[in-house]
Amino acid sequence: MKKWENVAFGSSIFIVLTFLPLYLDIFGISFWLKSVCIIAVLFGVLFIVSKIKFLQKQVTKKVGWLTLIALFIIITVLSEFILK
Repeated sequence: MKKWENVAFGSSIFIVLTFLPLYLDIFGISFWLKSVCIIAVLFGVLFIVSKIKFLQKQVTKKVGWLTLIALFIIITVLSEFILK
């Protein structure tokens, strides 16, 4: 990874795909509408992340991967507590 932006992209995609489908199921939205909503939210989040200046800074691959893996673990643990 060359920028913090890539770490933010990966974590944003993981967060949206982890939490959004569960909340859309509460409303009883159909599969196709749920898919369109997820794609629209992903594009919106990725657009916003790409505009943040702080995330344009360079980072080494090792630090980027370790940060991304740590975020995946933290989000997975938090989702288990939130969803139960």
